[in-house]
Amino acid sequence: MGETGFGGGNPVRIQSMTNTPTADITSTVAQCKRIFDAGAELVRITARNITEAKVLSDIRKQLTTYGYTQPLAADIHFNPAIAIEAARRVEKIRVNPGNFVDVFPGKLQYSSSEYTQELEETHKTILPLIAVCREYGTAVRIGINGGSLNRRIIDRYGNTTTAMVESALEFIRMFHDEQFHPLIISIKASDVKTMIHANRQLAERLMEYGFDYPIHLGVTEAGEGEDGRMKSAAGIGSLLMDGIGDTIRVSLTEAPEKEIPVAREIIDSASKNVSDKQIAKQFYSIVNPFAHFINEAEKISHNMPEVCVEAISQSPATDINALRKSFLNQPDQPITLQWNPESSTVTDFSIVAGCFLADGCGNKIAINENSGKENNIETALDILQITGRRITKASFTSCPSCGRTTYDIESVLKKVKAEFAHMKGIHFAVMGCIVNGPGEMAGARYGILGSKPDHVDIWLDGKPVLKNIHQDEVLNALKKIVAENEQA
Repeated sequence: MGETGFGGGNPVRIQSMTNTPTADITSTVAQCKRIFDAGAELVRITARNITEAKVLSDIRKQLTTYGYTQPLAADIHFNPAIAIEAARRVEKIRVNPGNFVDVFPGKLQYSSSEYTQELEETHKTILPLIAVCREYGTAVRIGINGGSLNRRIIDRYGNTTTAMVESALEFIRMFHDEQFHPLIISIKASDVKTMIHANRQLAERLMEYGFDYPIHLGVTEAGEGEDGRMKSAAGIGSLLMDGIGDTIRVSLTEAPEKEIPVAREIIDSASKNVSDKQIAKQFYSIVNPFAHFINEAEKISHNMPEVCVEAISQSPATDINALRKSFLNQPDQPITLQWNPESSTVTDFSIVAGCFLADGCGNKIAINENSGKENNIETALDILQITGRRITKASFTSCPSCGRTTYDIESVLKKVKAEFAHMKGIHFAVMGCIVNGPGEMAGARYGILGSKPDHVDIWLDGKPVLKNIHQDEVLNALKKIVAENEQA
C-alpha cells in the first residue's frame, strides 16, 4: 500500500480516522498531518458522497506536497459508485458488506433463492470496483461491524460472531475468485468479548481456506478516557498476544491523534507478553476460544470475581502463560490474578488480565497493598466489567466520530458519563451517525444518535423517542426520560 507494507513480516501498523468534514480540505489535511505526526501509518477519511470522494484527490495532493506520503484510506458505506470514485484517488478503500448492496430493501427473511440472488448481485457490483482498484493499485479493506450486519446474513446466522465471520468470507471469496488479493480484513464490535471471539474465529477460518490476508483489529466505539483505553487494550492486546492482528486502530471519542500513543503502548505491551503456542493450544482445548465460557470454580461457588488489596508475591502478575498454566494444572480451582501497579501498567494489566478474564477464567484480582493509589480498585473493577465478569456501574458505548458526525459528541459523552455512571447495569450509547449507531445501540437502554448539525435523537430500548434535540439540551432531556423509566 504505497511504501507501507501490511501483514507478513511487517510490523503491526497503527492507523486512525479523521473526524473533520471531508469537504473542508484545509481542516482535514491539518488533522491528517497531526495524526501522522503522532506516529500513525495510515489515515482513513469518510466519503459520504461523490463530491467528498472527489476532494480526496486534493487532500492526497496537499499531503504529498507537505511531505506526507503515508497511505490514505476512504471509508465507504451504502454506495458502490462512491467506492469506485474514491479508489481512483487514495491508496485504500474500506467497504462494508453490511450495506454494500441491498436487493430487497426492508426484507428480514430470505429464501435460499433470494439469498443467492443478492449474493450474485453483490458479486456483479464488485467487478467494476475490482477493475478500478486493479488499475490504480488500490487496496481494499473488507470491514465488518457488529452494528451494521447485512439483514440477509442475520436471517441465516443470527446476530452472532459467526454471522460476522461469514459476512467477511463471502466478500473475500468474491475478490479471491477474481484473483484480486490486496485485501485487509477487519471484524469489529463494541463488546470486547464479541470482538475477541469473532477475530479468533476469523483467523481460524482464513487458515482453513488458505487465505493469508492481513487482519485489522479494533474495539469499535470504545469510548473515552481510561475506560476506552482499557477496552481497547483488553480486546486488541489479547489478540496480538496470540499472534492475531497486523494493523490496529484504537477508537476513542477524543481527538484522533490521541489514539496513536495508546495504540503504540498496546503493541509494545503485547509484544512483552507473547503467548506460548503449546500452552495456548492446551488451554483452548478446555476453554472455548470462540464463545462464552466460565471456569468450574465460579460455577461451583456461584461467586463472581472479587477485588481485594493485600500483600502479593513478586511473581509476574502480567504473564499470560503463567496464568494459563495455573488453570491447566488445576482447572477446577480458583485463580487469583495478582497486580502490582508499581511494576505493571494499566495497559499491561488490561491486556493480560483482560484476556484471561474474557476467557472466563480468574476468580479474584489482588492488588498490591503498597501501590498507594486509591483508584486501582476502580481500575480492577473496570476490567471485570469490560470483560463481562462483574457489573458494578453503568456501561457506555460511544463512537470515535468521523466526518459523518455533526454534533459535539465528545462533550455530550462526558456529560452523560458524569451524570449516569452510578446507574449499575444500565447501558448508555452515544453515537455519531446512522451507519453503525442503531446497530450498536441495539443492546443499550438509552441511546443518543446524531441527526442534523448540532442536534441528536434520543433512543429508548432500540427505538427513537425524541428527535432533533439540540446538543445543549440533550442532558436535561435524557434525565427526564431516565427518571420516567427507572425506579428511584
